[in-house]
Amino acid sequence: MKIRIYLFGCLILFSLLLSACGDSPSSNTNSTQTINIPTGDFYVHSPQTTFVTGVHYHFVVKNEGQHHHDFLIMHPMTTETTVMDDVYKQSLSYIYNIAPGETKTLDFTFDHTAPSGMLEFSCHYGGHWEAGMHQAIVVNAAQGASVSAYPNNGIPANANTSPSGTGTASGPCDAPVSVTIGAGNTYNQSSVSLKKGDTLTILNQTQDSFTITTQPDAGIRFTTVDPGETEYVPFPNAGTFTLSSQEHPDAKLTVQVAATAGTTCGFTPVATVSFDANYTNPENQYFFIPTTVTIKEGQRITLSNLADYDLTFTSTPDANLGNITLDRNEHQDLPFAESGTYVISCKQFPNQKFTVTVQNSGGDNN
Repeated sequence: MKIRIYLFGCLILFSLLLSACGDSPSSNTNSTQTINIPTGDFYVHSPQTTFVTGVHYHFVVKNEGQHHHDFLIMHPMTTETTVMDDVYKQSLSYIYNIAPGETKTLDFTFDHTAPSGMLEFSCHYGGHWEAGMHQAIVVNAAQGASVSAYPNNGIPANANTSPSGTGTASGPCDAPVSVTIGAGNTYNQSSVSLKKGDTLTILNQTQDSFTITTQPDAGIRFTTVDPGETEYVPFPNAGTFTLSSQEHPDAKLTVQVAATAGTTCGFTPVATVSFDANYTNPENQYFFIPTTVTIKEGQRITLSNLADYDLTFTSTPDANLGNITLDRNEHQDLPFAESGTYVISCKQFPNQKFTVTVQNSGGDNN
């Protein structure tokens, strides 16, 4: 009996010794490492900046600042005039919109190496990256692993497509799809089919307003279709969604969005105007860039809110653009149907304006 107990004890000791001689947590691909990362105005302070392929990392990101922040794993780039949807596509992974005092998590495994200068942790809210909110990281291969570096400098292969509808996706464009809200505050169709990134045109022929909602969340921007108004709603995510409104929840439309990326014919903006911020300026000044745009009748621009405020914009004279309300980090496509000169201003920052000159089809401005 003593011999058996002795042998059993030796086996346990041998097993413990084998475990102690195994891979360290930094190279054990079966382990999960938690990395607590404080962010603030305007910094990213990860205690670890060298990572290993194959390891499951659990990033816990806390916003210690007074502004909203994102957290992205991506290559270094300035994004002053880039629509945020396209910034996210440039990243390997990201956390969207971390409010002041909020903590969010991201689980990520590096499957390629990244030499110095290829990747960083960053935030690309307007002016935040330029104010220094980025931290370089390096990714090494796990011990004994044969792993190549990230191709294309760490830029995902789909970064140059535009499922958000703000650019040109590969292949021909898609025919416009429209629905009408009519008698009885109901839609004239029960369902429509789109591709990921297509734009749905909604015509409101009633005397009521419709604040559009989707279930589940389709990732659309905040949209209110006022009486007699036409709104253009891009659908950036694939899935089957029930479209309704806050005012008339029983009036529903099924929107089926295929995973294939598309773009609706005639809905590619010819310019982007961003409401941005310069946090290196002592006055914390907000501004539009550019301040003037010239387009033709029937063309559209993208207005992008890169500030960390929810903003409302108006047109003088009225360009029939509808309710221009942009949440932080959102954008909206603005179609200009008639020639003229229009001044777009921000309600929250009334001194900030930009001008859109719309020429007629012959190129002369009326």
